[in-house]
Amino acid sequence: MSFTSANSDRLRARIEASLEHSSAQQVQDLFREINPHLVGDKLFENRWSDKRKDAAVLVPIVYRKDGARVILTVRSPDMPSHAGQISFPGGKKQKEDNGPVETALREAHEEVNIAPGLVDVIGTMGVHKGGLGFSVTPVVGVVDPAADLKPCPREVDEIFEVPVEFVSDLANHIIEERRHKDVPYKMFAAIYGPYHIWGLTAAILRSFAQLLQAHPAMEESGS
Repeated sequence: MSFTSANSDRLRARIEASLEHSSAQQVQDLFREINPHLVGDKLFENRWSDKRKDAAVLVPIVYRKDGARVILTVRSPDMPSHAGQISFPGGKKQKEDNGPVETALREAHEEVNIAPGLVDVIGTMGVHKGGLGFSVTPVVGVVDPAADLKPCPREVDEIFEVPVEFVSDLANHIIEERRHKDVPYKMFAAIYGPYHIWGLTAAILRSFAQLLQAHPAMEESGS
């Protein structure tokens, strides 16, 4: 399907239907899945601590004149963690947050000025476990195109958008090999123009791309 504003209802229905499938709700222990050779390795075992921190991110879809897009950010180079990396708006769960949806919406408001009332939440994906001790719940939502996107200078260096058409093409999602202290390991990645998306953000983007693939029942119904 073409991800244009004219097909916005169909795109929303496809995502909603996909989120109802059990596969979309499964916990993704991503680093272990693509690095089985490092399970139990002392260098990496601290990254897989059972004392994980709960977090949530918003996977924000916005409809522009040229089609549906996903909003992403480049983190400030001054941030204490993940400095300069590409991410979804989001962060750690706070005590006052009533679940991952509230966490994602609060953080999106703080980081990129998307008011919670301007997000139509479609649903949540399964928890994604990253390599740095975070258990992240992606919250998928449609953002009102009238939202006045503004980066919080302390946290966000830049806001940019990636066409859903690009995201949905599984060929655009790759696995890269890197090294840490001479130990090779793999991670997810996607390259869009000058933006090199990698790590947990790329893994969540890959999971979202999988959601956009039609299930047989959806094809039969014409969704």
